[in-house]
Amino acid sequence: MAITTLEKCSDGEARRASVMRLVDYIREPADFSTPPAEKVIELRQEEYEALPETPFFVGVPREVFEAARASARIRDVARGRQGLATADDARFLATADDPRVVQVGIAAAISEPEQRAGISASKPYWVSFAKGGGYGDYWKAIETAIDWSEESVAELTRRDGLPAATPRRPRFQNRDFYFRPGLTYSVVSSGRVSVRLLPAGWIFGHKGSAIFVEDETQNELFILGYLNSALATYFMKKIVNTTATADVGYVEKLPYRRPGPEAQAAVVERIEAIIELLKFDPDADIQEFRDEIDELVFDLFDIRNSRDTIRRFYGTVGRAEGPAQAASE
Repeated sequence: MAITTLEKCSDGEARRASVMRLVDYIREPADFSTPPAEKVIELRQEEYEALPETPFFVGVPREVFEAARASARIRDVARGRQGLATADDARFLATADDPRVVQVGIAAAISEPEQRAGISASKPYWVSFAKGGGYGDYWKAIETAIDWSEESVAELTRRDGLPAATPRRPRFQNRDFYFRPGLTYSVVSSGRVSVRLLPAGWIFGHKGSAIFVEDETQNELFILGYLNSALATYFMKKIVNTTATADVGYVEKLPYRRPGPEAQAAVVERIEAIIELLKFDPDADIQEFRDEIDELVFDLFDIRNSRDTIRRFYGTVGRAEGPAQAASE
């Protein structure tokens, strides 16, 4: 809940200069008329409009707002894509430890014809599938696989050709991006932004959406480090979108700054170390690397006085979901 004070202006110039007085949550009604200064933020309408398509936000330090306003957006360097919706997960998906997957095996290499038409039943035909699965940042081992046999792909293709309103009709969204390396995350998350590597050879789903870097000057691992930073979560939950759903459109709206060579190398070095630790031990202590990346990201965005505020907020948000989602919806 918040108190929003607006002044109606008919003149365009006056409207742009009109001040919006936003008051963050106050527990006691007696304090509504004289809220504590730290609960109040004032923005001119033209300042608010500098961040299009954002909800009203309160309690954001001025330097954080200015940093967001003066930045590019993730969509300027990378784009999000929604993937395959099978519409029948019980038929086409299974957990990685399912006996069907264990018996047949997960494909290690997939040729271009197999990517399009499926894999022969005489070979391992299960393919790693990024379904979302709740919280998991930097790196996550295979949890879900999709039956990518010739028979299964033929059935998916047949169903895809059915009329639009047909039950269990799949959607082959962004199929040209399947099997490409990138980043992935869960679109439903009430907690921190959590992004992880999407290795080559995987397919991604509509709830495990993917991000692909389009600006060749930008390093995928740097973007991975930034998106998992405390500042990125603060931007997402306090400015871009305060709801529980963070789909591809919202991630693309996150502020972004192109790093210099030294900052990029420093973040990438730490991300590489984190990934190696998590591959060896999913419960490895990576907090020191996290803290160092946060400091580098704060420097990049010129955040000087609000670091502790952002860290405290990040700590209160916590991990969105622990256990992975089941393979079936």
